[in-house]
Amino acid sequence: MCGIFASNDPHVNFFHEKIVNKHLSFRGPDFNSGLISFGNWKLYHARLAIIAPSKKYSQPYLCDDGSMLLYNGEIFNFKKIAKKINKKVISDTDLLSKIIINKNFNPNILDGFFSIVRISKEGNLLNCIRDPFGVKPLYYLKRKNYITLSSEPSVIVKIFRSKLSKVSIKEYKIFRYPIFSGSYYNAVKSVEPGTCLINKKYFDVIAIVNKSKTLKKNNLFMSIKTVLKDRRLSDVPVGLLLSSGIDSNIIRNMSGKFKKYFCGGFENDIDVIFCKKLKEQSQLNIEILNLEVKQFIKKFKELIKLRCEPLSVPNEVVLSLIAKKARENGIKVLISGEGADEFFAGYDRIYRWAKDTKVFNIKEFCKLYCYSKIDKSNLEKVKNFFSKLNNLSNINKVKIFFIKFHLPILLRRLDFSLMSSGVEGREPFVSKKIFYESLKFSKNKLIDSNHGKKPLRKILNRYMSKHFVYEKKIGFPVDMHKIFNIPKKNKKNESYKIWFKKNIEELKRL
Repeated sequence: MCGIFASNDPHVNFFHEKIVNKHLSFRGPDFNSGLISFGNWKLYHARLAIIAPSKKYSQPYLCDDGSMLLYNGEIFNFKKIAKKINKKVISDTDLLSKIIINKNFNPNILDGFFSIVRISKEGNLLNCIRDPFGVKPLYYLKRKNYITLSSEPSVIVKIFRSKLSKVSIKEYKIFRYPIFSGSYYNAVKSVEPGTCLINKKYFDVIAIVNKSKTLKKNNLFMSIKTVLKDRRLSDVPVGLLLSSGIDSNIIRNMSGKFKKYFCGGFENDIDVIFCKKLKEQSQLNIEILNLEVKQFIKKFKELIKLRCEPLSVPNEVVLSLIAKKARENGIKVLISGEGADEFFAGYDRIYRWAKDTKVFNIKEFCKLYCYSKIDKSNLEKVKNFFSKLNNLSNINKVKIFFIKFHLPILLRRLDFSLMSSGVEGREPFVSKKIFYESLKFSKNKLIDSNHGKKPLRKILNRYMSKHFVYEKKIGFPVDMHKIFNIPKKNKKNESYKIWFKKNIEELKRL
């Protein structure tokens, strides 16, 4: 995990190094290249060293053809690829530098998550790639014939003094993120998952779902086993973000013991109660962070100031504080359960509606999904998206929407929350192997009248009681009235309205 920056815009100069450092160095506390020149480009790399933590593999990294590589992420099958091409490497960065220079290079051979930028010795942008599901962020701004790229949009915003987009803020209010605009700022865009800005899309979720009928019999259990083993690849200690949910407990039971487990929240949060009980009944080394209101508010303000964006959910604050505790305990990698809900119909109310409804009504879908009333403009955008999926089943339409729009929100908040404390996040369920497996289940095998994620529940039932596996999980959201000392009025979506208002207030103070 790292922070990368690259620009060939003449507006960018060494006076901007302080801005780059301020908003990117937290992503890579182990090594900082500073702002350097490479031909007509200014490059920067901040490294969180996880695999081969030697200065030798810090970046920017020079390839054999003279091009320069900037890379943020992990490639878990780098040793397998190296064996196939008869190369001896101990670093995924080194392996990537050797294969990316080939004319027929295809990012689909990589198993992992990544943002990759490569520049030729002549100063041409050769690669600008983001992983298939958008685990790693990569933002850009085009100005005239120039381009500026960054792991964090805040760097671009500060250098070019970009203005907040009113359209994006409206999207944030409805969806908790500017899902159509790509960022909160005018002219700042996000490289789409599964896409290279130079060579276009290489991983098309819609096309894959269209072909899913040809997939063979599922082998989900062994696929999860394999992915969990791969995701623990590290030369530094790895921990697990633990909750009372299905996903983290599958990881806990199927991947062997971790050095340490982490959980956090306010008193009487269901996850805190679960982890305290588990800690008492087992010999697991579980670190439980008990939050206080002042601590929450302080971190809330710090994150918005660092990110220059509103936060999607209060859980981001909790995650950042947990990551800070993990780092203090020597843990540089935390594994989490994101992706399972999107792939395996975990959002029961919406997926069940999609399963049972005969006519896919866009307005009805929006009532179920949106956090506030949708306006005409955004409703048209949602309609336009679903119009491309007319040949798919209703449940697959919803699945694609969640993978294309909702999953990147979760991945962005986990990435930023953990990286703000110098910790790498890994989501084993967000892998191509698990995605392909999820497509092999019919709608009735994914969800019924009582439960979603049926295939995952069935697997967890091998390790935990049927009562735990199939009980209804009741969430305890952070009480916005208590946090911000606001009297309750018992209005619809009142808590979210408070959260939205407080985020915008902090954002305007920047």
